[in-house]
Amino acid sequence: AMLSISTATIALPAHALDLLGAIQLASVNDPNLAAVRAQRLAAGQSTIIARSALLPHLGAEASYNKININSQSAALGKLDYKQTTWGARLTQPIFHWDAWHQYKAISAQRSQQEAEADSRTQALFLGVANAYFDVLRAQDTLALAQAQEKALSHQRDKAEAQFKVGVIARADVMEADAQRDTATAERLSAEIGLTHAKETLNAALATEVDDLSPLPENIPTPTPVPNDPKAWAELAKQNNPSLTAARFAATAAAKAKEAQRAGFLPSIDAYASTGDIRNTDITPPNPNSPINFNAGRQSAIGVEARWELFAGGRTLALVKQAGYQADAARAAAMAQEHQIVTATRTAFMTVKTDSQRLTARQRALRSAELAREAAQAGYSVGSRNIVELLQAETRVFAASRDYANARYDYVMNSLRLKALAGQLDEATVATVNGWLAAK
Repeated sequence: AMLSISTATIALPAHALDLLGAIQLASVNDPNLAAVRAQRLAAGQSTIIARSALLPHLGAEASYNKININSQSAALGKLDYKQTTWGARLTQPIFHWDAWHQYKAISAQRSQQEAEADSRTQALFLGVANAYFDVLRAQDTLALAQAQEKALSHQRDKAEAQFKVGVIARADVMEADAQRDTATAERLSAEIGLTHAKETLNAALATEVDDLSPLPENIPTPTPVPNDPKAWAELAKQNNPSLTAARFAATAAAKAKEAQRAGFLPSIDAYASTGDIRNTDITPPNPNSPINFNAGRQSAIGVEARWELFAGGRTLALVKQAGYQADAARAAAMAQEHQIVTATRTAFMTVKTDSQRLTARQRALRSAELAREAAQAGYSVGSRNIVELLQAETRVFAASRDYANARYDYVMNSLRLKALAGQLDEATVATVNGWLAAK
């Protein structure tokens, strides 16, 4: 099932906004999503329009005329009269090769458009999730940058104090200055990054949101199920909406080719018609006038056929053109399948590696913290210099950023894998939403 989020009346919550709430806001407010819904509804009418060419057609006509005849015939002479005409005709197509295959082609096009709408909807929701986690990522980056700047400023102040009493050289103070200034630059960059990330999310939600539910440090990192790239590739072949759309496009092109072959075949209709002609106010009256013979009720039932025998080569050219277009659409669908299968296999391996990388980043962070503690102890007793201490401090913050980024990479890559396999639904979003911490 494709991603479908309830769009009941939604207001900004008093508590922090979570991922599911963000997607609900986008469902209501995003004009791109509204356009997708309208296009899908329009596509639903296309088969009704095409099917009408296979169903009975009933038409009616009526006319009223004032007629003046000035004839040299002695029987007619000069006449003025009024003529009222009405009629109805019912036509039932019997054999229309083009109409049938056009109906099949448009049915495939409707399915193609619906699959494309599903793909665009999925992409929009992935974009919201990406914007949401980009804000959290930027918030973590800024918090770490601020903490790093504060810690290095403290170390710089300690170095200045030690220099004044002659414990360390001026070069050590300059090193501390350089590290502190670098941290300040990183903090400024992080502030800009957070501002940009918030603007992107606000644009996606069409409203301003300040408070988001954060992603805790410890999140589940299960290996994707099934744990097999071939199985995920098969899921993508069956369910990926973009691939489904490409296949329907190929089917529609093949049916369009068949429709063009109708130029070599007749079209046959059955019909029934009835009508009435009345002539009144004949001046001068002439009961023997032959114009009265044209009046009265007329009815007919029959079958009629039309067959164009030669069209200057146009029909053959149209069939060939449609054939080439069908070949191109079929090749495009095959290329799309290869691309999606490759992307799905890669996404599976990325998520599987992300799970292992997250554990490794967590261990690296712990190792960096232990190394910092050792450097601080060594610096206190004089066995380590300030350069080593500052480097240890910087490695802790770098490891913290790497660990935070690994968490967000795992979450987003998991959602991308689900989307490639056509399994990005409300249950998937709810699962990820359950990892977020309430605020």
